[in-house]
Amino acid sequence: MTMKNIQNTALFGIIATIVLVSFAQPNAFAEENKYTMVGDIAPVLTFTFRDGVETYTFPVFNMGENFVDNSGASFSVEGTVTKSPMLHKAMDEAYKYRLSNNAFDFHFKYFDVDADFVKDGKSILSLDYNNCRVDNYQVETLDSNDYESYFKEVGFAVVDKIDFVCSGVNSNNEFAMPSEKYTDYGESGFKFANDMKTTVTFNHDIGTEKIEFPVFNLVSAYEESSENVVAEFEVEGILEYYPLLYRAIENSRAISGTTYASNEDFDAVVEFTNGAETLRGFNFRDCIVSDAQIHTKTDKEEGFTGKSGFVLVNTVGIACSGIKPINNNYNALLGDAPSWKTPQLSNEYIEPLQNTDQGLDVFTTFTFADGTETIEFSMFKQSEVLTATVDSGDSTVTDKPSIPTIEFRGIVGDYPMLYHYLDNNRKIQSVAGSQMRDLVEIDVDIVSNGEVIRGFNYSSCRATDYSIQTDPNNEESYTKNKFALETILDFECQGYHANNPAYDAMFEFQKAKTTSSSELRQTHDWRTGFYVE
Repeated sequence: MTMKNIQNTALFGIIATIVLVSFAQPNAFAEENKYTMVGDIAPVLTFTFRDGVETYTFPVFNMGENFVDNSGASFSVEGTVTKSPMLHKAMDEAYKYRLSNNAFDFHFKYFDVDADFVKDGKSILSLDYNNCRVDNYQVETLDSNDYESYFKEVGFAVVDKIDFVCSGVNSNNEFAMPSEKYTDYGESGFKFANDMKTTVTFNHDIGTEKIEFPVFNLVSAYEESSENVVAEFEVEGILEYYPLLYRAIENSRAISGTTYASNEDFDAVVEFTNGAETLRGFNFRDCIVSDAQIHTKTDKEEGFTGKSGFVLVNTVGIACSGIKPINNNYNALLGDAPSWKTPQLSNEYIEPLQNTDQGLDVFTTFTFADGTETIEFSMFKQSEVLTATVDSGDSTVTDKPSIPTIEFRGIVGDYPMLYHYLDNNRKIQSVAGSQMRDLVEIDVDIVSNGEVIRGFNYSSCRATDYSIQTDPNNEESYTKNKFALETILDFECQGYHANNPAYDAMFEFQKAKTTSSSELRQTHDWRTGFYVE
């Protein structure tokens, strides 16, 4: 199951091993299509009607609900319009009898659907949807939304978009206890900016699984709030079958909606590493699966025409009762200093990725109680400082104050002092305002060819949110094999001052290097013979 290399392979719509289910029906029908699927995995759907069986590969499959909630069973598919006699008949009858009483049972109203997610000719995961009906459908020509589709290298795609609602869904996978207590699924095969990647180690009572995910999002943990904040994160990757993780999904689903049943929780260790060391991480404890959904990433017509591809992914949300940050490099900065003594520390981090227009660099210096840290972030965003940000509640008040806010973004890097500050503030995140918080001074310098051309000083700042996120560009991050794991920081400050070094230099006058009379020696108190009278 480990993917050492991600390859885009041409997947044929009908897999022989899946079509075997149709042999028992005299009116079996199968259609073959060819699509480009990342990771060589695609959904193969078998429709069992009263009159026979049809099997199709729809490149786009999306669950309608959170699988863990067990609150409904619906899904939607998209695929190029093709010969589908019984499926199209079901769609046509759904329209014909759309105004009839719900109790009216027309011939093609109900059917079963088996969704097999196939890789290398084998089903790695299977979902059985029962008593399904067509809820809605449309036929649409997909294009690039501009003139490009009129040229052969781009093109159009005429597709069926079909929504289904079912009475229930069951996972048709028998849990098999792994032969080893610890399973490391290795590298995902994807490329990451600065080689910064995410690994999650799930520690269950019956075993451990270590998985590298291309997409990670810290959903909540550090935001400023008047209520308790749940430690929650989300991971996403190409659909694979991980026995212990899917067992946890099934456990959460089995007790969904109940208030008395207990769930079998687990711990999760998230590490952000560049291969050489772990620069940041989190220990999540007493976790459960809160969300699980299978869906397809695609971009309009591009997957159908071959310009891009389709990516079948599984998104899993994890909610935990606690979180303990990992910040190993801060202890290294402290060195052997005694715990009761607070040393003045300093650290500097230069962004390895240098691709800013005209070679500009933005350096941010944070002044903490225990020292200073200078960090080069790839992105810096200052709020509109002339726009009112405080609502007085009185429309007649026109001079509403403006509070400067800042956002920093960059690939997860080595800034242990900033991490230490954020971790300490998280302990009192439910306290309103800044009275109980450690405030920080922030100085931003925009540098061109070693010269500061613009600067900003922010005083009495506090962190209002901190997150680590991967924001994939739809299917392109998978098809182009490029991911970026970002640190996102939000600060709110009480004071602001802009620096304009070029303007200040215009009023700096150079003084002549001449000797002043005040600089001459005083000779009047010298003895006789040592001065001229």
